[in-house]
Amino acid sequence: MTDFTLQQIVLRFCALLLIVGVHGVAVAGAAIALGDPGPRYDGRLTVNPLAHLDLLGLVSGVLFSVGWIKPVSIDPGKLNPGHRALMPVIVVASIAAILAIALVLRLARPALLPLLGDTSSMLAFALIETIGQLGVWFALINLLPVPPLTGGYLLTALVPQIGDAMHKSHIYASILLTGLAATGVITSVLGPAERIIARLVLGE
Repeated sequence: MTDFTLQQIVLRFCALLLIVGVHGVAVAGAAIALGDPGPRYDGRLTVNPLAHLDLLGLVSGVLFSVGWIKPVSIDPGKLNPGHRALMPVIVVASIAAILAIALVLRLARPALLPLLGDTSSMLAFALIETIGQLGVWFALINLLPVPPLTGGYLLTALVPQIGDAMHKSHIYASILLTGLAATGVITSVLGPAERIIARLVLGE
């Protein structure tokens, strides 16, 4: 996407910061709730996006709608009975948190905008729209079972032996994912699914 205005870039940047913060704290919170206290000590149980920010994930999200967070270190062995079988619960919980934020903002919009001035209401409307659109993409993409996406936990649950390899290959996987995002391959393939989710969550 090369036709962004400065305002669009700023809106997408702000929207991604919110999405990253919500997604990161949801991953960490779900892991802690299921028995692994590690993310709390790692400083990941926070909505502060700086704790969860992955630079390539942010840039890719702003420019190409394909974004991700810095992986949260989770020890499956410390999770409650079920161990690795609980990893999908963490993924689903983090995805649900993003979609819930998008839905709540959409429902609150009619009551919120009349309280603001003309300029403020226009900016708020645009920001809520951007959060919804990018939130749906972020949620859908992070379901994919590949690193560095949150869905990579699904791959770890199925094939425990590749956990260390995934961690070591994070930067290379991030670069590859950014390249695929830049070509439009990912959004083209997932476009039909995105439209279905957007219709359900955003009413589009």
